[in-house]
Amino acid sequence: MSDVKYVVVLPTNPEYDRVTEVAIRGTLLQEPQQFSINFVNSPSCTDNITYHFKVNIPSQKIIQNYKSDGEWSASEQQTVLNIFDEAAFSLEFKLDYENSSIRVHQRRGKGANYVTEYETFFSLSEIQSIQVWGDIKKINQFSLNYD
Repeated sequence: MSDVKYVVVLPTNPEYDRVTEVAIRGTLLQEPQQFSINFVNSPSCTDNITYHFKVNIPSQKIIQNYKSDGEWSASEQQTVLNIFDEAAFSLEFKLDYENSSIRVHQRRGKGANYVTEYETFFSLSEIQSIQVWGDIKKINQFSLNYD
């Protein structure tokens, strides 16, 4: 996979400044193959990733898993028809700390369509950084909401 295209480092005290929602909107390179959003446990090391959300664009598959001590877990794959138009994406990630899960929606206009939900291996409070990888041309919007 390509290098990191965009990185956000979260507040250092997640007990007081918990991110509850992440919205990312971007444009893709011409003829993109894939991109991923990684919720990483360290801004400088990718050995532990709480949530890896990867989109394989030609097959319209979403791959979800985590990484612990440098080893990837088994992945969950879902085929989602025609939600990525190969030119742009707009995603919303809602973090549920009580259930240790992340719910993903695709934003369309003023609404959002449910895409998937993932129960995490690590606690969501361990996430320190969010990284965007792959065939990304530009990030047009990156926003965080807190509780």
